[in-house]
Amino acid sequence: MKGKGSPGGRRKGKNGGSFHIGAILGSSFSSLGIAGKLREHSIRKAWAGCVGENISRKAAPSRLIGTTLYCSVVSSPWMAELSFHKQSMIEKINEKLGYPAVSEIVFKLGPVEPPKQAKVVAAPVKELSPSDREFIEKAASAIKDEGIKKAVKRAMEKAKG
Repeated sequence: MKGKGSPGGRRKGKNGGSFHIGAILGSSFSSLGIAGKLREHSIRKAWAGCVGENISRKAAPSRLIGTTLYCSVVSSPWMAELSFHKQSMIEKINEKLGYPAVSEIVFKLGPVEPPKQAKVVAAPVKELSPSDREFIEKAASAIKDEGIKKAVKRAMEKAKG
């Protein structure tokens, strides 16, 4: 978030020097114990992209303590399989986050919520007025190619609607 009238979120301090708001927030988060929760949230958010959709349906991060990530896994066979991939999972997570957030992963049997799919919300369809339809017909009437004419009419209908 950028500060008002200052590039990159920099503000003027009391003595005329500048400070970066991100640095202040970062140190505040550490002193309040929020930094670990933010790292945990970042890992949860990046999980499916790091391990793939198939694994994310069978295993999920449950807790981060220090740099040890505890993950719930749906079954013992999956725990055995994931133990073979542990090091590459750690590397992918750390690469995605850009810092060494995880040094160890501990797998435990437990419930795994399927990854949440982004909901696609269709925009409400607005009925075009007769004058809008007349305008679109008139504008498209000069186009000779029927395919292009239909495409232009659809685009104009969407823009008006």
